[in-house]
Amino acid sequence: MAVIAAIVLAVWLLSDIVLVVFMAVLIAVMLRGAADWAADRTGISQRTMLALVTVSVIVLLAGFLYYVGPRLAGQSQALWTRLHETIDLLRQTYGNTPWGKTLFSDIAPPQAVQNHVVSYAGTIASATFGGALTGFVLVITALYFAISPELYVGGLVRLFAHRHRPLARAIVEEIGLTLRRWSLGQLIDMAVAAVLIGIGLTVLGIPLALALAVLAGLLTFVPYFGAIAAAVPAVLVAFTISWQKALWVIAVFAVAHAVEGYFVAPIVQRNTAHLPPALTILSMTILGAVFGPLGVILGAPVCAALLVLVQRAYVGAILGDAVSAEQ
Repeated sequence: MAVIAAIVLAVWLLSDIVLVVFMAVLIAVMLRGAADWAADRTGISQRTMLALVTVSVIVLLAGFLYYVGPRLAGQSQALWTRLHETIDLLRQTYGNTPWGKTLFSDIAPPQAVQNHVVSYAGTIASATFGGALTGFVLVITALYFAISPELYVGGLVRLFAHRHRPLARAIVEEIGLTLRRWSLGQLIDMAVAAVLIGIGLTVLGIPLALALAVLAGLLTFVPYFGAIAAAVPAVLVAFTISWQKALWVIAVFAVAHAVEGYFVAPIVQRNTAHLPPALTILSMTILGAVFGPLGVILGAPVCAALLVLVQRAYVGAILGDAVSAEQ
C-alpha cells in the first residue's frame, strides 16, 4: 500500500510529464502498428518500414501544411475574427434581455480580449516556446519508443518479481494492442467526420468551411465532447448569415456524426477497441478535473489502458475469474 501511495503521489506531482509520456506511447503504438502491418505484407524489415512510415507521415504533414496550411491559417484567423464579431453582434442585439445578460456576463468584449492578449504577449510567447519544446520532446520520445519497444517493455517487466513477469508482459502487450486498435478507430472516425462536415458546409456556402471541417475532424479525437465543441464555432459563423443557415449547420453536424456513429463505427469496431460510453465519459470528466484539458483529450485511451489492467491484473489474476479477449 505504501508503494501504491507513492506511485499515486508521484503521478499527481508529475501529472504533466506522465500525460506527455502516455501521449508519446500512444504515438509510438500508432507508428509501430502501421509499420508492423506494412512489414507483414511487404516482407520489408520492421525497422526499415518504421522509417518509411515515419518519413511518409512527415512528408504528408509537410505537404498538407505547404498546400493547405496558408489557406487554413488565413481561414482560422478569419474564423477567430468572425467569432468575435458574431459575439459582439449577439451582445448588442440580445444583451439587454434577461437571458442575454446571464449569457454574456462572463464573456469579455472583443476589445478587452485583444487588450489582454497584448498585455500578456510575453506570457503567451513563453507558453508557445514551452509548448514547442514539449512537442519536440514528445516526438523524439515517441520515435525512441517505436524503434525499440522491447527495450522499454523489458525494462518495465523486470520491475516485477520473477513469478509475475509473464503476466506483466502479457498485460503490457495487450495494453499496446488495445491502444493501437483504439487509435485506428479514432483516426477513421476523424477522417469521416472531417470529410462529411466539410462537404456539408461547402454545399451550404458557409464561410471558412475548410477550417471548420479540419477543426471538427481534430476534435472528433475526443469522444462525445469533441463533436459538441466542434459544432459551436460553425453554428456561430452560420448565425451571422441567417438563423436558417445555423439550423442547417446543426443538421449537417447531426447527420455527419450519425453516419459516423451508426454506420462507420460498427464496422470499425469489429477490429478495433470499443469502450463503454459511460466509463469513457467518466474517465474524461475525472481526468479533466484533475489534469485539465490534456486529461480530457487523453481520457478515453487512458480508460482503455486501465480497463485492460483491471481485467487482467485484478479480475483475472487476483479474483481468478476467466476474462475473454472481448471483455
